[in-house]
Amino acid sequence: MQYEYLTFHCDWAVHPSLAGPTAQKILEQFDAANIHLKTGVELHDLTGSLRMEIDRISKMRYFEEQLEGFLNANGLPTLEGTRSDGWIHFVHLYAKIIEDCPLVMTAKNRSATIVSVTLKMDLAKASKQDGGDIWFRVRWIIQDKNGLSGEIFILNSFSVSPHGRHAEIV
Repeated sequence: MQYEYLTFHCDWAVHPSLAGPTAQKILEQFDAANIHLKTGVELHDLTGSLRMEIDRISKMRYFEEQLEGFLNANGLPTLEGTRSDGWIHFVHLYAKIIEDCPLVMTAKNRSATIVSVTLKMDLAKASKQDGGDIWFRVRWIIQDKNGLSGEIFILNSFSVSPHGRHAEIV
């Protein structure tokens, strides 16, 4: 499918939970990472391909690339065209919509160690040194079959001014 992740993220915005094929593909990556993380391996020490996949999923890189491709293919303005930090500002708004809508592992995958992944978005407290930036954290909360949870988080900021800068820290 040409826009697999764009379709997935559109579906995620309108459903209370997801268990479709792309959700399962994403959950399989989190499950593989969870197996290593539970043994004490740090996120940055995961194998190259798994670390790269978790990074691209948690930072929504596939979504960003496919949304940009769709907008360009249809002659529509990009998110960066309206503000320099358009993508990060969009992620902030999108995360507020999908938070608390879990990706749910299907019963078909009996060997999985996780049951779901849920996204949460937290705003940072205002700081006088922030230069007009709004900081937020996107947390990917992994729930395993034993009732334990862990998380991966991404810190982002966007400017209060539409023509400001943005930063991203993992």
